[in-house]
Amino acid sequence: MFHTFEAAKDSYPEQNEVPGAAGKRRSIIVRACEPCRSRKIRCNGEHPCETCQWYRKAEICHYTEPRQRQMRSKRSVEKISATLQEYRAILQKLFPSVHPDMLAGLPHEKLIEMITKNSPLNEPLSPIPPSLDERQPPINPDAGSLEALQTMPEEAGDNSEYRSGGVPGITDDVNALSLSIKKSSSYLGISSVTAVLRVIVWLDPESQSFFAKTPDRSAMASRQRSPLQEAIEHEHKPQPKGSSSSAWDEIPLINAYFTYVHTFVPLIDEQTFRDTYITGSRSDDRWLLLLNTVLAMGSVAASTSEDVGHRIYYHRAKQFLTLDCLGTAHLEVIQALAILGGFYLHYVQQPTLANNLMGASLRMATCLGLHREYLDGVTPANPQDLTASIEMRRRVWWCQFNLDAWVGSTLGRPSMGRMGPAITAKSPQQPIGQSTPVLTLLQDNIRFCIISTRMEDALAVSPIIPEAELAALDNSFVDWYKSSSVHPNTPRSYVVELPGIAVTKAVMRWRYLLSRIILHRPVLLWYAMRRMQFSALSPEKKASIELCRDIAYKLINDIASTWRGQKACQMSGWNATWLLYQTVMVPLLSLFSDPHDPAVVEGSRYQVELTLIALTEMRGWSITCHRSFEVVSRIYEASKRLNSDQDGAQGNQIADAVEPAGLSLQNLGPRPNFVDTNLCNAGGNQELFMNHMFDSLNWSPGWDDNDYPFETPSTGWDYHALNGWGLPQGYDSYFDAGLFTALPLPQSFQEIDGNNEIGISHSPGP
Repeated sequence: MFHTFEAAKDSYPEQNEVPGAAGKRRSIIVRACEPCRSRKIRCNGEHPCETCQWYRKAEICHYTEPRQRQMRSKRSVEKISATLQEYRAILQKLFPSVHPDMLAGLPHEKLIEMITKNSPLNEPLSPIPPSLDERQPPINPDAGSLEALQTMPEEAGDNSEYRSGGVPGITDDVNALSLSIKKSSSYLGISSVTAVLRVIVWLDPESQSFFAKTPDRSAMASRQRSPLQEAIEHEHKPQPKGSSSSAWDEIPLINAYFTYVHTFVPLIDEQTFRDTYITGSRSDDRWLLLLNTVLAMGSVAASTSEDVGHRIYYHRAKQFLTLDCLGTAHLEVIQALAILGGFYLHYVQQPTLANNLMGASLRMATCLGLHREYLDGVTPANPQDLTASIEMRRRVWWCQFNLDAWVGSTLGRPSMGRMGPAITAKSPQQPIGQSTPVLTLLQDNIRFCIISTRMEDALAVSPIIPEAELAALDNSFVDWYKSSSVHPNTPRSYVVELPGIAVTKAVMRWRYLLSRIILHRPVLLWYAMRRMQFSALSPEKKASIELCRDIAYKLINDIASTWRGQKACQMSGWNATWLLYQTVMVPLLSLFSDPHDPAVVEGSRYQVELTLIALTEMRGWSITCHRSFEVVSRIYEASKRLNSDQDGAQGNQIADAVEPAGLSLQNLGPRPNFVDTNLCNAGGNQELFMNHMFDSLNWSPGWDDNDYPFETPSTGWDYHALNGWGLPQGYDSYFDAGLFTALPLPQSFQEIDGNNEIGISHSPGP
């Protein structure tokens, strides 16, 4: 009998698994279907899978092919990089001044146009890194022809004339008072007078013969320094002031400074300055530099243009202006440099030196941290001292800002960062010397100069500002004027003001109008160089040109009727002369650009003749008035040849006024045998012609009639006949102002004055 025994099962079933049981485990699935992936559940990897069948979604069960990672070799990476560099090099040759990112969205036609266009804008002067090029705004394509007006300055030779006084001979070419349009020794942009003169000469090359007339030798001799002044320039360092006799002469000059100059730029605390002067407690170089600078500008404000006493104080101030003085930043040195660089050196026709000193003044102010605000961490014992110190620092910084902006807007140079996010200084808030009007004028000037700086930077980038930006800047100027204390409709505008306040307001109003002229004048230059019909222009360019001419008419009338104010002074006459000289370039250019438009010719002649009358009246209140009169009258005489058929009775009357007794324009020598080459209508690319339009002109280097300074195209006029052609040497008679007192207002301007949108009051007072 057999018995079968069966072993008991262990309580741990996993230990009793047979070896074959391992093969029955669920296999690992490399991939799952997309529905299982989204639900994050198990998938058996079949198609359709069990899960999709269970949920009755077999139709949506699908798999995606796995992505294979491709590891690129080092060789392939180098090949791709080399190919990319080749493509960039080709783009750089085709579009040298444009970054590739800017070409991505352009259509095919635009790309072809940019390649075939022959423009100096596509000729880079130096390779520009992409990081810098990306930040550059696009340049207006119409600005190409105006780029030729902004020439590279020439380095002054060893034989260049240098005069420290500035007044005896006007040799500084920044203001174009020498009537020489050769390459300047300093950079001048599209906002300068030189740019206008170059366009006039290009339109009428024969006008150079009028520019080359010999200046009035008697007038130049009258400006020569006397033996007393020569001795003063060689005197030794003056002793500290202490005598009462000197105070009798200097106190009126200090009073004149704080009456007429202080209202423009309240750089100095008047009470502190007067107390220091009266006590005579200081004789250090910083104080003597500031004192003599104030006395120099006070002498200008208190006297006429014939008085040269200001040179004495300027020479004394120069003796204290040393490198040691510039080595340590101090508030009094900054104040003196600002007055010299912002006012005095421009008065004596040394604008280049003035620009350099103003730059040093701004740098020194930055060293003292005047450009920013600070947290009141450390305060003095007296809180009033802290407030006064903060206000003084603000006033000094913003006065420098204004002085630099007033001059920079007429030179076409970049502002060199006088305004930016790092400038955090607030405008002054406390009354200046217990005078609220002076504070208000300073605040208005700050707001105006901020807009002017934006315009200055925009014109430095491109001669023609884009239309949207142009309209925005013009509207900013108009809004400023309407909200400023200069506007005649502001509260308390009827109150009788102090003489200095009235003069400052008048000059501010003139600067506002001139800024709008400078803003639109490049369009007028572009139109003149294109020689297009006015009707063929776009509506925006028509409006800009008409607005430029209208504002020029208003400004000329405003200055002619209000420059005297309550009392004539040089602070009014000097500014009026300079602003009038800038403004009259618009009607003078219009006489050359539209010689066959009767309305333009009539209105422009009226403005020029009114300017000559005003310059004659201001002769005793500006040292450059006589020379400005010469420049304007000679350009005006040159324009008469272009529209001689439209002169009529009025032109004959003007010619009689210009000619001295016994002289006749018909008996002044041989006329040139001009051969009309019709250069402007010659075949070929007109754009290319304008880019090289100055190659045939050799700008005037001098004034000597005996050595005719001009070379002319060989196919043009007979230049031998030009030698000696014109008025006799020494001819420099003035217009008879009496003939112009009853000039009729042109019909084209009678309606403009009635619709004066800027509200200028042509009353006898400003």
